[in-house]
Amino acid sequence: MSSPALVLEGLRKRYTRRGPWVLDGLTCRFPRGAVSGLVGPNGAGKTTLFSAVVDFLKLQEGRVDILGEGPFEAFRFKGRIGVLPQDAQLDLRLTPHAFLRGMGQLQGLSRVESEAAVERALASVNLADRAQDRVGALSHGMRRRISVASALLGQPELVLLDEPTAGLDPRE
Repeated sequence: MSSPALVLEGLRKRYTRRGPWVLDGLTCRFPRGAVSGLVGPNGAGKTTLFSAVVDFLKLQEGRVDILGEGPFEAFRFKGRIGVLPQDAQLDLRLTPHAFLRGMGQLQGLSRVESEAAVERALASVNLADRAQDRVGALSHGMRRRISVASALLGQPELVLLDEPTAGLDPRE
C-alpha cells in the first residue's frame, strides 16, 4: 500500500503569543489520487494550513509529511508538487505562454517538456487561444486561470491550491 499524499499530525498555530489557536491539533491524512477540499468560513484557518504545508510559515507544533518524504522543501519536491497560493501574482508584461514556460523550467522541465506542458496547461484552463496576449490585457478571471495552469504544469504528484475558484466564473 502506498503512503498517503499528505499527512498532518497535531498541527498547532497561533499568530500571537496569547492569541487564539488558528490551528489547534489538526490531524488528517489525504490519500494519493484523491480530490480533497477544505471548506469553512473566513478565518477558519484554511490559508494558514496551506501556508504551513508549503512552509510559508512555521507552526508551533505538529508534523507535515508530503508524499512520505517529510516536510516541504522547494528544491527536493521541485516538479513533484504544484502549488497555487491564494494571492499569486503574475508579471503583467509577459504572455501566458512565456510565464508558464518559465514556471515549467523552474520546475525542472526541459525546454521541450516545458513547451508541451504549457500547451496542455493552457488547454486545460481554456486559454490556448490567448497564449500570446500580454497577461496585463487579460481579465482577472483569465489571470486566475493562468495561475491555476501553473500549478498543473508537468505531472505533479500532489497539487495544493488555496482558493482556486476565487475570481473564476461558474463555467470555468
